[in-house]
Amino acid sequence: MKKKIRIYSDRGVSLFSLNCLMNELTSLDLGVDTISSKQVIEENWQDSTSIFIMPGGSDLLYLRKLKNEGCERIKKFVEDGGSYLGICAGAYFGSEYVEFEKGNDLEVLGKRELNFVKAKAIGPAYKKPKFSYENHKGSKAVPLEYESEDSFQYLSSVYFKGGCYFEGDNQLDIIGRYSDLNLAAIVRAKIKKGRAILSGVHIECSSNDIFDMDEKLSLMKKEIKKTENIRKKIFLDILDKLHN
Repeated sequence: MKKKIRIYSDRGVSLFSLNCLMNELTSLDLGVDTISSKQVIEENWQDSTSIFIMPGGSDLLYLRKLKNEGCERIKKFVEDGGSYLGICAGAYFGSEYVEFEKGNDLEVLGKRELNFVKAKAIGPAYKKPKFSYENHKGSKAVPLEYESEDSFQYLSSVYFKGGCYFEGDNQLDIIGRYSDLNLAAIVRAKIKKGRAILSGVHIECSSNDIFDMDEKLSLMKKEIKKTENIRKKIFLDILDKLHN
């Protein structure tokens, strides 16, 4: 039976992040499907799934929809040999502890059940422009330094919006950094028979997914487009890490 990559799609998921993932994965001719919180909790999806992807959006809404039962099923899937890729909100969701917009109106603080990586997910990593859940407000192109499976280092401009950096002990396996901040942007962990990768940046986002509605977006799109081929290599390398 050929396994599929399953992307979580339910209340709280960013349509932008979901579309980026669908576009990227289908262009690679990979078997991909979406899965709702109800399906996660009630259906038998684990044996036909290779990678479970939690996209960008709202970590709190993921928690409210999946509840304990959904989180337990995702965790067991990974422990039994599956893989988890968390992007932006999905990275917060897969960490040990969330610290988002501390002291501000959008503050979210708390432990997370998946706890795939023993680290705090703290964000936004960049305070400006100010984060908003609406449209592309708070987004920017940021420099990502990434170490591939063959230990080759890549530097790429990638889409960022409200994502985290990771703070843990010296055992934290860091494979990507915000090069201008020297903070952990992408981390990975082995979880019993499975594995997880958490990314504070939108490594799935192509410049083609950004519609230049204003001058700022147009400039960001151009910046990301400059290193589009490198970003694609990074995304493929992450998928390889999760498949191996």
